[in-house]
This record gives sequence, structure tokens and C-alpha cells, in this order.
Amino acid sequence: MELAIILEAVNSVLLLSLLYVYIGNYRELKNAFVLGLIVFAGFMLLQNLLALYFHFAMVDYYSKELMQHALVISGAQTIALAALNYATWKG
Repeated sequence: MELAIILEAVNSVLLLSLLYVYIGNYRELKNAFVLGLIVFAGFMLLQNLLALYFHFAMVDYYSKELMQHALVISGAQTIALAALNYATWKG
């Protein structure tokens, strides 16, 4: 259970990192595509923060099986966001 929560926190940090770059790019470019990236990353951040809140607020109601699914989803998201961060900061 704790690993899923840790991964959601890591995902939030990765999304904040992406938002930092995207907002900086938008200030320079004023591009609709970059604005779309900001909206997308913002909603992903909101989803991760809500998931963290619900894990803490409703921990007594979460089953072991549900947390295993949350771990898989959070793990896949972490890998995807790490790859996107790498490409964003490297490029």
C-alpha cells in the first residue's frame, strides 16, 4: 500500500516538473499545443493529488486487491512520466 502512495507522490513531483517547463515554454511561444500540454499535465496532477487524498482519507476502506491495482497503475504512470520528463528536459 505504501508503495502506491509513494509512487503517486513521485508522479505529482514529476508533473510539477513538466508544468514548470511547459509554463515557461508557453510564456515564450504562446502556442496552443503547449497550452494543451499545460492543461493535460494540470489535470493529471489533480488526479494524482486526489488519489493521494483518498488513500489517506479512506485507508480503512481500501482492500488489498484494490491497492495492488493502484500500484500497477501508479507504477505505469511513473514510468511514462519519467520518460516524458527525460525527453522534455533533455530536448
